[in-house]
Amino acid sequence: MNRSLQQMIGLPVLLPNGKRVGRVLDIGFDEFWEAEYVVLDGGFGLRRKVRVAKWTDVLTSGEDALVVKDKDAIRSLPRKSLQRTFHTGLIRMRELPVYTLEGQELGRISDVYFRKTAGTQIAGYELTDGLLADVFEGRRRMYLPDGPKDLTLGEDAILVPASYERIMDRDPNAESER
Repeated sequence: MNRSLQQMIGLPVLLPNGKRVGRVLDIGFDEFWEAEYVVLDGGFGLRRKVRVAKWTDVLTSGEDALVVKDKDAIRSLPRKSLQRTFHTGLIRMRELPVYTLEGQELGRISDVYFRKTAGTQIAGYELTDGLLADVFEGRRRMYLPDGPKDLTLGEDAILVPASYERIMDRDPNAESER
């Protein structure tokens, strides 16, 4: 079973005593595009700082909430330090185009999937071909059979082997926002 990143955005972030410390605003990634931290609300606006919790400090990532180990797990960082994120950082995964090594565009990223039992490594992507194609045909899902080892995860695009086009499927009822 896979977990959608879009499903995590907006979830409450709690301490073990049940106190709410924020909501998930975004997910940050390391240079290998593995989830590294959770960006919490309450730090943007006119502020130059953001609040984050490292994934290593997340005790539970449930369907309805995330629980962090203690209040010291929440740190403030300069806003400009958000390098790779899903949709708020300098390099954004959302809307990043996916091409085959032969130069064919497969779509743009609309969501990311993680295996619930395999931690923070990306297990697949949901791709959009545009609003009309999404409505009439559904979004396409591309699962990574060997993890990210065959991918080139660049700042401006993701490159995949041509064989990945054959393992994609369409989901007319994609769970992500449309």
